[in-house]
Amino acid sequence: MEAPGVGPAARRPGADGGAAPWDFFATFVDARHAFRRLRRRYERRVLDAAAERNVARENLVLPPAQLWRLFDLAALEDLRDRRLEPLRRQAEAIFGERGDEGLMDAFCGHVYHELAILCEEHRSVGRFVRIHDPGRYRELFQEVSGYYPTRLNRIRRFFAKGLERLEELLPTWARHRVFVRSAYLFGERLGASAWREGRAGLYARMYPQGRAPKGLLEAARSFHAAGFDDRAREAAAEALAAARAEPSAPPLLREVEAFAQALA
Repeated sequence: MEAPGVGPAARRPGADGGAAPWDFFATFVDARHAFRRLRRRYERRVLDAAAERNVARENLVLPPAQLWRLFDLAALEDLRDRRLEPLRRQAEAIFGERGDEGLMDAFCGHVYHELAILCEEHRSVGRFVRIHDPGRYRELFQEVSGYYPTRLNRIRRFFAKGLERLEELLPTWARHRVFVRSAYLFGERLGASAWREGRAGLYARMYPQGRAPKGLLEAARSFHAAGFDDRAREAAAEALAAARAEPSAPPLLREVEAFAQALA
């Protein structure tokens, strides 16, 4: 069954066999992971600074050099340029001019723009590390001390909504040959990053009715169709073990057994 509101470009397998959706999925997961690491560092530095001064977080006032150290500007710009800009471009390329009715392209665009603004706001703080102007700095501090958590919370919210939409889209990509094989080969790392569940978590969302046994069987079939029979037998053996461990999948178990026997 098709996920609701999938635009034509997201539905169509296309000549790439699912390469573009897979690249988008991997970029989204990696970008979200990089942002979460950056946000955790910021939170730790804020809490450490508040504890050092024995004040509540909301009452924390930092001099320019210490406010500047809450973020690494180079890391912010790297996240913007190496992760979020490609993510934004990929979302536009996949969903096209009509956009995604589930707003995936909008979420990715908002993430990019919020982070780009945060970069510029933090760059302005750096000026006061070099220039002594307490009056102007106090005015700036009142602004950015509110903007920093606001921007980070917005980005976190857009990533959360994007992940929800991604989960709706995954079943529509579950028969694209590149996506199927890539999920098998790289799904452990990306599934752990996205849901802390490894490849099984990815398969649970790609194949809600068959979960890991179905995902492994589809991978085996795809590898076999491409002539990679060693890899196909490996995936079929994993599918067989997963199906035997799944008490609710007797019909799928028979299907897996028949395919594995045909490969033997």
